[in-house]
Amino acid sequence: RLVTRADFDGIVCGSLITLMEEIDSYLFVEPKFMQDGMVDIRQGDIIANLPYHSDCSLWFDHHVTNKDWPYKTPIVAGKGGFRLAPSAARVVYEYYDPAGRRQQAEGSKRIQEGLKILNSERMRYLLEETDRIDAGQLVPEDVHHPEGYVLISMTLDGKRAEDEPYWLRLIELLRDHSLEETLKNPEVRERCQQILDSQEKLKAILLERTTLKGNVIFVDLRGIRDIPDGNRFLLYTLFPTGNISLRVADDSQRPNTTAISVGYNIFNTTSKVNVGALLEKHGGGGHKVVGSCRVLTSEAEKAVREIFEAIKE
Repeated sequence: RLVTRADFDGIVCGSLITLMEEIDSYLFVEPKFMQDGMVDIRQGDIIANLPYHSDCSLWFDHHVTNKDWPYKTPIVAGKGGFRLAPSAARVVYEYYDPAGRRQQAEGSKRIQEGLKILNSERMRYLLEETDRIDAGQLVPEDVHHPEGYVLISMTLDGKRAEDEPYWLRLIELLRDHSLEETLKNPEVRERCQQILDSQEKLKAILLERTTLKGNVIFVDLRGIRDIPDGNRFLLYTLFPTGNISLRVADDSQRPNTTAISVGYNIFNTTSKVNVGALLEKHGGGGHKVVGSCRVLTSEAEKAVREIFEAIKE
């Protein structure tokens, strides 16, 4: 079983892992559910792009707050890998490339075919784009006029369980087909168009619900039930002088819970805050430059106030 997150990095992890492993079922979960011990992990499970669990067979991750890797080297045969890479998919690749070459000597046709695809030009390009997307290494043009894998990544928010058939289909498409072929898929094409159509609605809401408080771009989306999809970095093109954002919204998956996210402005990276470490204190986590946490709504104002004080300059 593959246990991963339904964001672009998690989906690409699935594409790479299924090249090299026999996966019979999938479980898509959010990091907070793993952190709270709400996910039943068992022997044989492969975890990717999520916090570590001692009962899994393989684990792949790259988040600074998930440093539970009990080994001295980033890659360990038969155990998985962890390092602060641009994406978890990059760690998966670094594991299976040498591991696959070792297994290739055993004459496995599946491994040979998997390795061939793993090291193909199209898969290398997919990995490069996954690194760029997950690390937020985009340019304004990617935000205003998204295309290619950037646009496909925007069709994934990971919060609607009814989208699971699409997530599974995308794992197959990214694994077996070129970017051009994937974009021609009717469902992918439709979802990409929906994203482009909804981005203007998102822009209007962000302009209405955002306040620039010194260096902090404060976004309060509480009370909005259906937040339009769009590029997560759109905010930074609207408020370029702020260097860090604090976003507050109702949690769509848990009642009486507030979702808080903090991130560097990818076009103005002058903040010095370790975001992941800060949000770990509030039960969340992430990377140095971006992270999230979920708190009880009754405790949200206190948490927001404390986080704001920590990130303001």
